[in-house]
Amino acid sequence: MILMKAGGSAITDKSMDFSIKAHNLERLGRALATATEPVVLCHGGGSFGHPLARRYDLSGEITTPEQLRGVSHTNIAMRNLSNIVCEALIEGGCTPFALQTSAILTADRGRIDVFNTAIVHHVLSTGFIPVVYGDVVYDATYRYAIVSGDQIMRRLAEAFPGNRALFLTDVDGLYTADPKRDPGATLIRDIALADLGTVQAGEAGDVTGGMKGKVAEIAALEGVVTEVQVLSLSRDGALEAALRGGVGGTRIIMK
Repeated sequence: MILMKAGGSAITDKSMDFSIKAHNLERLGRALATATEPVVLCHGGGSFGHPLARRYDLSGEITTPEQLRGVSHTNIAMRNLSNIVCEALIEGGCTPFALQTSAILTADRGRIDVFNTAIVHHVLSTGFIPVVYGDVVYDATYRYAIVSGDQIMRRLAEAFPGNRALFLTDVDGLYTADPKRDPGATLIRDIALADLGTVQAGEAGDVTGGMKGKVAEIAALEGVVTEVQVLSLSRDGALEAALRGGVGGTRIIMK
């Protein structure tokens, strides 16, 4: 089985609110239709979720009427993005089944405390691609909180241990330096988990903190996945190669 995270910058255009990268979504659908292993897909919020979270200050305790409106807007926006992703998968020949994040998990102080992964298993076992996503959810302390796709990936890896994880971004993988700033940066094809701390990855990437954040995210999967790959959804053939067991970007050996 493959656990897959499609980062916000891989599927949306962060320079414009509520915009998508249609070609990348088409590429995702076509590639997943060729997969020979079951896939669970988690996607980020990108230009749909992050601008609203900033606009309505959805960090920490949610107390004001304005923040509550922001919760509603974010919840709607993420459902809309999930629908767009699933429609692209169907067009590519896949059978996706979206699971509304706020209906299958809750949080406490911004961290997942209850996650009904059994429903993910049931959907997977009936031949669908379960689709989950970062979203705003009920929180026992904050009332509501944003749970990132990164958190969800860790919990999925714990529920389905011993599998591979693919992270789709807007750059080809991990580099010796920030490729958006240093023309001398070279792509790292293979690296051991123990050596990740030596990577000077800069700010390029699709999550807060760029690839620095991605490296921390990958390290959190130690002990629950066998291999991680970081690759670009914009690169023709990269995802197909990774799905076949080859290297589509950077491969991190987790053992």
